[in-house]
Amino acid sequence: MNPSVVRKRAAMMSLGIVTLLGIGLAGGEAHAQRWSKKQREDARTCESFGNRYGTPAFSDCMLAQQHRRDTKNLRSIEESERLSRIARDGQIMADRARQQRCDRNPDRRECRRK
Repeated sequence: MNPSVVRKRAAMMSLGIVTLLGIGLAGGEAHAQRWSKKQREDARTCESFGNRYGTPAFSDCMLAQQHRRDTKNLRSIEESERLSRIARDGQIMADRARQQRCDRNPDRRECRRK
């Protein structure tokens, strides 16, 4: 094989490898920036409990902090659903009460809107 072809092929392979590594590192860096604030807060919390980084107790504490955050988010979603249900039920009850008032006295002003 021609030596210049071999050199070009090697240069292209090196360029491809460097490009892939750069893309991989950039993606990993973006992920680290996205989660780093929460992880730092959790790490500070665990360290304040006396757990040193790298110990099983520290890992357990980090998992517990993540579970706490997940549980908090789930409770917030459930509370929103509950409040929506209460509002919907209240609207249904108000509509029924208005209908009953209109059935008793069709001349009411609120009954003429139809």
